[in-house]
Amino acid sequence: MTELDLDLKVATRRLFWSMGYSTRLDVPLRGFSPIGEFSGRSRSPEMFTDLDVLGFSVVGGHRLSAEIADCKTSRKESTARMFWLRGIADLFGADHAYLVRQHEVTDAARQLSARLGITVLPGIELKNIQDQYGPPLPDGEHPLAMLFDTSAAASHLAAFTKLDRQLNGLIEYRNFDYWVYEDYRNLVQMVAHLSGASRVLDPRNPIHVALLIDLSWLYLLTLIRAITHIRGAFLSDLDRGLQEYMFGGVLNLQEKQEVARLLVTLRPSKSSKKLDHLPPYYKLLLDLIFRLLRRPGQMQTALRYAEVATTFAAAKARVTLPDAFAFSSSFDAVAAKLVADVCGFLVATAQLDSGFRWRVRAYLLAEEPPASTHHVAASNSSPTPGIQRQAIGGEPSQLEQLSLDHTDSKEDKKGTEEPPSTSSS
Repeated sequence: MTELDLDLKVATRRLFWSMGYSTRLDVPLRGFSPIGEFSGRSRSPEMFTDLDVLGFSVVGGHRLSAEIADCKTSRKESTARMFWLRGIADLFGADHAYLVRQHEVTDAARQLSARLGITVLPGIELKNIQDQYGPPLPDGEHPLAMLFDTSAAASHLAAFTKLDRQLNGLIEYRNFDYWVYEDYRNLVQMVAHLSGASRVLDPRNPIHVALLIDLSWLYLLTLIRAITHIRGAFLSDLDRGLQEYMFGGVLNLQEKQEVARLLVTLRPSKSSKKLDHLPPYYKLLLDLIFRLLRRPGQMQTALRYAEVATTFAAAKARVTLPDAFAFSSSFDAVAAKLVADVCGFLVATAQLDSGFRWRVRAYLLAEEPPASTHHVAASNSSPTPGIQRQAIGGEPSQLEQLSLDHTDSKEDKKGTEEPPSTSSS
């Protein structure tokens, strides 16, 4: 990735933000890691390509629409790149694609644009369309400007590349597997991967906080897709609709139910362990789906808030969203609360340190931490009676009681710092 390429990507992100999208830079697409047919050893996954800029919008209530942009400074191969971009748009399921170039493209490329459903934006036209939509921010210095700053974008892209090696599985899932899994699988896979990293993730490390918010952005995309399925045929029966979606259809659901029944007949008669085809956090997930389903007008804003909060946390900037959006008097506390609910769900179900909850809410809602968090933080050690980790929305967790015996007096890990100040700027 050259610096000039990044300039174009950031300029395209700026346009997408003016158009109302939530964005992501440099999304790689690759295959799975299959087992060798004869050697029995895993092979390195094959990289397909990468999406330079990805934009999401929520339309028609809860339908997720994706737009992609290919950004290059080269003058060459604009015509051939049009065919390539059409294929990538179809592979990813994007609703529209943009060919963004620093210089003018060939006449042949322009003739193909309408036929292939691709918008051609050489540098001058990118500027013109940006002028039509207007700037995403008012003039002058502003905390949100780091979204559209090239050096800040480069730092953000590098923020998750130097973490503890024990987080490699989670980072691999975030970077690659999330984008190639069938959508319904991410409802469970996100929790599974976070759970596997729960002992390493530390809420006092701002990069870990940024990682959690970023994963919540991804999970919000997954939840919106689930709601799209439920709204299609199961609006009066959310439970059935969610179960069928989680398992990839009614046949897969019936198969899982039958396997669970067979396991019940095979378990020892004295065993008290409950066997079910549903994950232990299913009721929490159903509750979260219901909350989001009731707020279709806040879904797009929630995605953008999660993107901004990730940017602030990754930059270790002590800025809250109410302060960042004070310029327009349009801060939507409900949308911010929905993002906090998604983060809280992941904290509870993956059994993360409860300190993540209030640090995320400090960014999203400018809330002060509860008094107890100045002295204690959650641990994954043996349970202590009477103390519960909290679930989404500050309600008691339905999962299990967990100890709060990890004190903040212990030496912080490298790179940790306090959450953003909640005082007005």
